[in-house]
Formats: sequence, C-alpha cells, structure tokens
Amino acid sequence: MTALIIGDSGIAHGIAHAIAAGTLAQNRAVVALTDTDVLDDPELAARALALLIGDESVELVVFAHLDPTGFVSAALTDVTEQAWDQACERSLRQAFVALQQVYSLVADGTPVVVVLPNVGAVGVAGLVPLCSAVEGIRVMAKAVARRWGARSITVNTIEVDLATFMLGGADDPEAAALLPRVPVLGAPALPVAPILDDVMGLIGFFASPAGQAVTGAFLMADRGTVMLP
Repeated sequence: MTALIIGDSGIAHGIAHAIAAGTLAQNRAVVALTDTDVLDDPELAARALALLIGDESVELVVFAHLDPTGFVSAALTDVTEQAWDQACERSLRQAFVALQQVYSLVADGTPVVVVLPNVGAVGVAGLVPLCSAVEGIRVMAKAVARRWGARSITVNTIEVDLATFMLGGADDPEAAALLPRVPVLGAPALPVAPILDDVMGLIGFFASPAGQAVTGAFLMADRGTVMLP
C-alpha cells in the first residue's frame, strides 16, 4: 500500500517520515511530491504524479502545502496585488490542481487528508493572505468531500498551530526564530505532547475502516487550545 504526500512544508516532511517509519497501524510505502511548482500547471502535475506513483496503488493521500510567501508578516495595507496573488491565490490554485489530479489517480474509498495551519481560526493580523488561503482550502475540501462521497472517497481537514505546520515538529532554533508571531489564546486544555504524533493518530483513524464513516470534517489538533469547531 502506498501513501501519497503532497507538499514541501515541515508537516508534510514529518508525516512522510512518520509513515515511512511505520507509525500507522498498516505498513505503507511513501511517495512524496515536494516539487510543488508543478501544481501551477495541471499537465505538469499529472506527469509528475504519474512518474512518481508508477504502477503503485495509492491508498492514502495527504495534502499539506501553502506557498511559503504567505508566512511573511505584512500589514494588509502594504500588500500589493502581486503579493496577494502569490501568498493567497497561488495556494488556492495549487490546492485545486492537486485535488483534481488526486481524484483521477485514486480508487474508490481512498481517504484524503488536508493538513493546514490554524491561522484562520486564530486570526493573525499580519498574515491576512495566508489566513484567506487556509480558509478557502478548508471550504474547498468540504465541498469536494460532499461531491466525492459518491465514490466513497473521504476528504477531511486537520489544522495545527503554525509552528508545527512550518517545522513539522523538528527542533530547529534558527527556523523557529523566523516564525511569524501568532496570538496566544491560552494554555492547552490537555497535557502538552508532540502535535505531529496527534496528527498521525488522526490520519491513522481516517485511513482505517472506522474512518470511512467521516467525511468533510474539520478537526483541530491543538490539545484543546482553540477548541474548534
């Protein structure tokens, strides 16, 4: 069985490594599309994915990608139209292309999991393009889930804190120092634990037979910090 990971974010790399290490209950090979520039063109994306997957059957898809320019803090009044297109619209277009290609690649009943940062739920003044892209992709995933239910393809969204999305749980002080400032809403209700482990548990559930009863869901993997929905 093969898991397809789409994205070059820290969380995408962390998920790919965890699956390859056998974190999920069922052993899966991992293929990862990290050259996300191909998602700017449907034909390039189709060729890249076909080359990557070959004759393997994809039985789990995880999408965890946003254009990195969206992580740069800026006041909304300073964002140009070109910067908005790069930091927001490009992420939406690439998610759209990725989901289109996934639909034509996977068999009926395949779980698709979208992983995003929780910036939309938190509200970050300096990251308006990123917040807009995240909310757009979340709604896109929900609409797709309703449509794809006819093929028993489930599409669910997991959101994590921005640091986890960008770093994937890696201990990198230099990268952590560059993280945008995000409002702190309070201490987690649950004891602190690695969020990546929580994400893997949720992905494992969606990939299990029991998870086939859930689609269009939005889960916040933050140990009870934001408490949405």
